[in-house]
Amino acid sequence: MKEERESLAFDVVFAGGGPANLSAAIHLKNLIVRHNALHPAEELEADIAVIDKSRRWGSHLLSGAILDTRALEELMPDYRERGCPLESVANDEGVFFLTEKRKFAFPFLPEPFRNIGYPLISLSRLGAWMAGEAEKAGVQLFDSTAAVGLLVENGAVCGILAGELGLDRQEKPKPGHLPGIELRAKITVFGEGAAGSLAGELQKTFSLQQESEAQHYETGVKEVWQIPEGRIKAGAVRHTFGYPLPADRYGGGWLYAYSSTMLSLGFVTAIERSAPESDPHRNLQLFKQHPFIASILEGGSLVEYGAKAITSGGLNAMGRICGPGFLVTGESAGMLNMQRIKGIHLAMKSGMLAAETIFEALLRNDSSPPTLQGYEERFRKSWAYEELYNARNFRQAFEKGLYNGLLQAGMQFTIPGLSLASGFLKKKESTEKRQQEKKKHSALPLTPFRPDGKITFGKEECLYRSGTVHEENQPCHLRISSGDMTEICLERCRKEYDNPCTRFCPAKVYEFTRTPEPALKISASNCLHCKTCALADPYGIITWTPPEGGGGPGYKLS
Repeated sequence: MKEERESLAFDVVFAGGGPANLSAAIHLKNLIVRHNALHPAEELEADIAVIDKSRRWGSHLLSGAILDTRALEELMPDYRERGCPLESVANDEGVFFLTEKRKFAFPFLPEPFRNIGYPLISLSRLGAWMAGEAEKAGVQLFDSTAAVGLLVENGAVCGILAGELGLDRQEKPKPGHLPGIELRAKITVFGEGAAGSLAGELQKTFSLQQESEAQHYETGVKEVWQIPEGRIKAGAVRHTFGYPLPADRYGGGWLYAYSSTMLSLGFVTAIERSAPESDPHRNLQLFKQHPFIASILEGGSLVEYGAKAITSGGLNAMGRICGPGFLVTGESAGMLNMQRIKGIHLAMKSGMLAAETIFEALLRNDSSPPTLQGYEERFRKSWAYEELYNARNFRQAFEKGLYNGLLQAGMQFTIPGLSLASGFLKKKESTEKRQQEKKKHSALPLTPFRPDGKITFGKEECLYRSGTVHEENQPCHLRISSGDMTEICLERCRKEYDNPCTRFCPAKVYEFTRTPEPALKISASNCLHCKTCALADPYGIITWTPPEGGGGPGYKLS
């Protein structure tokens, strides 16, 4: 007998509990409160829910991070008085080109690269605090709730389907099994971060990126370190490019001093389907071996580890951000400025613009597409659009290599108004063609690497530091069809790439064994939810779906 699904009705449902959707929920509540105070005879009430798959608010959020506070100041001018968790303020910065043993400092930093005066933050701590502020404002919060499907009726989104609880590996109910709940809404807002599973469904259903350029993604791998006093001053900011990447691979490293003894450091590696051999975890470990970084870390200890995909294509790779019954916010909408290596403030602003659109729809009792289209119009009139427009071609300029990208960046900064890589990448096909050419020569050199257990660590040790926990006896959330597993993974991919999933995954989810016979083992319980596998797989046969709600990393400082 088929179990009936429970259905809950709301005015607005936010899928994803990051800074974009939490800002939207808080701002929407503030707008309603202000309206009701000014117009008591026209009181507006709205049931607002934010759902997130993490077991603790903020525990799936990871970033560098240096926060441009512009959007936060607009949302909550008294954020400091409310106890917003800020670390030190950036007061000393430098950008360096690294060779294997040496570093060369940039003598001058263009304005977009400057960070002096901005606070350093832990995004996981910020997210937990924002969730608390949303709850105080009257927003209903649902943690450990994975959004696994769209509810679409009459050509419009009318909510989301939450995942089932209590299925075993064979997808059969265990004792205490609960069917997925339907969360229905007049308006649904999707803010799942980079490469969200439901954002992918929206794209397929509503063709959101039909007229945009190809999107770019990177994998950011981060560690938090405790180090001895006296190595670096609180507020120091360091960015690097070069080693350990070859000149045709985009990426770079960072080191931010939360305090004189606590560091955020990490490395960003471009995700390229046609050149998937790169190992983001290994790149970070090699980065830490550089004398510049190793001298700071020596004698310290690894506290936390994590990884996430980064949406980096910029404005030209953004698709439509609204449609029938829905809006898309933050990185799910592509709102990240890779030139500044910042996206939190843009995510928050997108959430506020979404909230203003929703508020208007609730006042009119009209959530039709023309009303929701106001979100696009607000975005195009905002400082967020202006910022993304000015950096619109930054990431694409590096498609022809590091030095070409730096040359074009330099030209833009020295010739006001020049559009970086103007006219570059007009069609998605141009990216694919270039990637096919790149496949011939972009494999990374396999520099010998063995973790020393002091500064560098293997994936198993790093995974332990991520706090990742999943229910073991549940369906595998990393889907590869049996036909693809046999024909592609065990044969074609093995011959062409030597199974790069065993390298590009920063959590050792994939392991190829040769005895007693060739097999690809998937340890889904290791998954950091970074989505790298779905983005980097050269054949596109890995589908990342949300596991049972509550599973995943347990970030506290990332």
